Amino acid sequence: MSRGMATRRWNGLALLAELLARIRALSRREPALIGTELQVGDLVMDTATRQVTRGGVPIELTSTEFALLEHLMRHPNQVLSRTVIAEHVWNYDFDNVTNVIDVHVKNLRKKIDEGFESKLINTVRGAGYRLSDRTAG
Repeated sequence: MSRGMATRRWNGLALLAELLARIRALSRREPALIGTELQVGDLVMDTATRQVTRGGVPIELTSTEFALLEHLMRHPNQVLSRTVIAEHVWNYDFDNVTNVIDVHVKNLRKKIDEGFESKLINTVRGAGYRLSDRTAG
């Protein structure tokens, strides 16, 4: 086999590996849902305008907080593990040693729950997080 042919074969394998990685990343994403408005209790998100309100009060979010909240709102009342959140919000395999998810959830809680009697973001010990307008239990 000539050197040029070997190089082309190697480039082809690298392209195939890249394609497979992209397909895996896309398969983890949520299918587009009809409509642009998500609602859990009095928390409303418009994904088209990227506006979030709670009880009619606008809430400013960073892009990461917005992505995290959107993922939680697309799965109301479901417990989402840190690994699942990392794979869908950050699109990468998660290192369980880091507390990056916990930090972002803490910041999001301050913005979403502070000043409201009902707390929407719940920690499910040993399992992950849940966004719910039901009483935790």
